[in-house]
Amino acid sequence: EEDRVAKKLRGEDVEDDKKEDTKMEEDDEEAAALQAALAMSVEPEQAPVGPGLPHEFQGLYELFAVVTHKGRDADGGHYMGWVKADNTASNGSDKKREKIADSEEDNDDWFVFDDDEVSPCKTEDILKLKGGGDWHMSYLNFYRAKK
Repeated sequence: EEDRVAKKLRGEDVEDDKKEDTKMEEDDEEAAALQAALAMSVEPEQAPVGPGLPHEFQGLYELFAVVTHKGRDADGGHYMGWVKADNTASNGSDKKREKIADSEEDNDDWFVFDDDEVSPCKTEDILKLKGGGDWHMSYLNFYRAKK
């Protein structure tokens, strides 16, 4: 302010100084806004998606059980359960898995629970549970975090 008064007394142009001061204030405000935006965009690391999930969990899930209905309406028909088998060998290592024909999909072992009968089946059988007519319609699907 003193410089401005001294310049005015000497007859020098004071308007250029006001413009320069205003520009400096605008630059300071813009820099502060950029700092605030940067601080908001660099959030602290998020907690895991759910309890018991590992820190590096990527959101991949696998189907491990299905409840199906076989019949033409909800008042009649039959419900069955389908559960993926534990595909590890008795020594804890993964068993060699066969692939479904011409695909990269593992043809894992499953079990189908039909009242008091339990029978083995494969992933390719589970993929056919899409209903139609008198065939099984997937009714409930159960997923878990992929290992």
